[in-house]
Amino acid sequence: MTPTIFFLFGFLLCTINSHVVARDFCIADLNSRDTPAGYPCKSPTNITVDDFVFSNFKLGKPNQFNSSVATAYVGNFPALNGLGFSIARGELEEGVTIPLHLHPDTSEVVIAGSGNYTTGFISSDNVVYMKTLAEGDIFVIPKGLLHFGFNSGKGKVSALFVLSHENPSIQIVDLALFGNKLDSSIIQKTTFLDDAQIKKLKALFKGSG
Repeated sequence: MTPTIFFLFGFLLCTINSHVVARDFCIADLNSRDTPAGYPCKSPTNITVDDFVFSNFKLGKPNQFNSSVATAYVGNFPALNGLGFSIARGELEEGVTIPLHLHPDTSEVVIAGSGNYTTGFISSDNVVYMKTLAEGDIFVIPKGLLHFGFNSGKGKVSALFVLSHENPSIQIVDLALFGNKLDSSIIQKTTFLDDAQIKKLKALFKGSG
């Protein structure tokens, strides 16, 4: 009986403690350091309704892949701290592609807007799941899998992306291979690309080596 009693006692302590520290929300204190558990909470005395409003969800200039993206992550929208999701919106000109990339810690939901947006992912057993979405369609991309998207129609396309992390990480394959100082000979051995093509891509993505 003694082990059972200790277990129950420990469980009750944990339960009581979880209620003691439970809060309705935790607005990130961005002046503090980010941790694996998120940012520390801003003092409740300094919180106003404006902390729950994000007013800058506007598309900026096209990036190096010619897509325009706006993000609402905890770093610019502290109210997302601890909520386990973030939001992005994108707009692609005709013919533009979002290159292969992955989010190691994040699943993604794509909500199609106007135009014909084609998106897909590659499973760990190398099966491709790809679909051209109509406005209002929803597509799920599981956590940690390579995925992509592109404008497959005429005119611009738009989409909304909901990610299962308030500060999602991202690794873009092209930048990982060609946007750093990894020696070209190593890339050649591991990708089977010829040296001339590697140097061309390194120049495009500002890599060296």
